[in-house]
Amino acid sequence: MDSHEPDFVVVGEKVALGPLRRDLADTYARWMNQVDVRHGLVQMGIASAQSQEKWVEENLEKSAMHEPEVVEFTVYDRTDATAVGTVGLLKISHAHGNAELGIAIGERRGQGLGTEATRLALDYAFHVLQLRNVLLETLAWNVAGLTAYERAGFRRIGVRRQAVMSRGRATDVVFMDAVAEDFGASVLR
Repeated sequence: MDSHEPDFVVVGEKVALGPLRRDLADTYARWMNQVDVRHGLVQMGIASAQSQEKWVEENLEKSAMHEPEVVEFTVYDRTDATAVGTVGLLKISHAHGNAELGIAIGERRGQGLGTEATRLALDYAFHVLQLRNVLLETLAWNVAGLTAYERAGFRRIGVRRQAVMSRGRATDVVFMDAVAEDFGASVLR
């Protein structure tokens, strides 16, 4: 990790969530250009340090509002405070108490870090933002993601058949949601 010491907003057992960082724009771009991340997000564009700097600035501004439209976090592995991905609450509607979740783990995949990061983002959604429902969409072939999301507290609520092109073929999109009543113990309380 670089010499910049991360600020943690939400701390779990294996991971911590902190604000996006301008000095990580190159790292965010590298993750977005990784094949595994690109396939999972149905990302077609090429990320650059400049595009990610703009994304960081826009999201920091939206996250700082009295009633934020978006809350994006950098995900850190607590063993060495290395940035390993991002997780965000998107399209936040305070009037309706809902949002969408997006996550991209660029480093150290398959170690349960994404599951815990998802759980911490839900904790923040329910216990800081006072939201009631968080939605996410994932691709049907993403069995590891589906399992991780279910472990984090999401339930499958439907499928949009052949809704996107992924890995060269029409792919179903699985819709999942999490609600505050089902969440259980909070690290924020």
